[in-house]
Amino acid sequence: MNSATPMSAGNNGYADCLEAVHGRLAARESRLFGIAVLMVYVHQVEQLQAIVGRANALRMLDELRNKLSHASRPGDYFARLGERKFVLVLSNLRNEGHALLAANKILRTGSEPLMSGGQQANVRLSVGISMFPAHARTAEAMMQCAEVALLEAWKTSQPSVVYKPRHADGLIAGWDLETQLANALKHGDLVLNYQPKLALPDLKAVGVEALMRWNRGEAGNVPPEIFIDIAEMTGQIDPLTRFAFDRALRQLAEWPKNLGQVGVAVNVTPSIACNPDLVDVIRNAAALHSVDVSRLTVEVTEHALMLDRERSRRVLSDIRELGARVSIDEFGTGYFSLSGMKDIPADELKIDKSFVLNMQSEKADRKVVEQVIAFGHAFDLEVVAVGVENESVAQDLATMGCDCMQGYHFARPLPPEEIPAWINAWRRAPKD
Repeated sequence: MNSATPMSAGNNGYADCLEAVHGRLAARESRLFGIAVLMVYVHQVEQLQAIVGRANALRMLDELRNKLSHASRPGDYFARLGERKFVLVLSNLRNEGHALLAANKILRTGSEPLMSGGQQANVRLSVGISMFPAHARTAEAMMQCAEVALLEAWKTSQPSVVYKPRHADGLIAGWDLETQLANALKHGDLVLNYQPKLALPDLKAVGVEALMRWNRGEAGNVPPEIFIDIAEMTGQIDPLTRFAFDRALRQLAEWPKNLGQVGVAVNVTPSIACNPDLVDVIRNAAALHSVDVSRLTVEVTEHALMLDRERSRRVLSDIRELGARVSIDEFGTGYFSLSGMKDIPADELKIDKSFVLNMQSEKADRKVVEQVIAFGHAFDLEVVAVGVENESVAQDLATMGCDCMQGYHFARPLPPEEIPAWINAWRRAPKD
């Protein structure tokens, strides 16, 4: 997997951007005019590299930089930040509408085909917008607000988003998480916890799901839904993926032999699910730790399969040829069609926990759970229910014919050193 160059607060490009914003704030001639920062993100860089090759992809990104630069007005500041980010600083704007017009021009320019080596490809852009004085009054704060707006655009698949204070509600104080994440692996701040998976009808512990956690000590833990998004948006998802597979398979090798052939599941993001390098990552990690690859399950979301069906299916088929299993996570949320399922390269469906949590209070959610179980079995797939939080739900799922369960009713995600004791205690516990 080719890792993009991450933007950080310490690189020259970022410092130059801050200086440009500082300069425009200082030179502002009238309070009637505003200043805007447009942070631009390029999607599908990994897919571009896989389709046209890294050399051609880099030339196409250089072509994109030139096009975006020419699309800006004379006197505007334009710069590239790393492999997949650009920034545009605009001055003399009368209102937010002018900033949106500039963003639309950037988006139109970015939608034009890119050419290199006789090959043609397209990318998609997202733009985050912040303005002075409406959103921030310092250069640093303007850059922060533009980053937050960009993350919102990226998460919601909107072409452009203007900053609003509510966008920052789910983020953590200290907006330089991108820089911190780059150092987290080196410092050992990223760890894997494991949640047991139990097979019906006898509730045998057959595996665990690896769940990444970022522990920052006194600075507080970062929720995975935030740092995984940041990692994927900034190109840092590749080293995190390598870490996850290496650590999970190494852990299988280190756990006591008396646990038997307990398996481990590792989640991958949509961009990784389309990356053919994933197959080598798995093969190499399994060989390094002398682990039977059949004990590994690779989990991808239904949404990931729908983004790029052809390439994700090809990658997942290759993973299954290695001997690993494939699980479709969050099933029921992506409107997968019957025709899409007939040749899906998978062994397992995981019912999205939103349906399981509400299945006893909402008839519609219960129907979804019942239908997913029947649907999976019709295609010879094992079905796992996630989010089982009480005995009554567990009994209902058993009656419906569900194959496996996970949830707080049985165990929360545990540190690796606690898993052997939990499994051994669970084996001894009565299941009546």
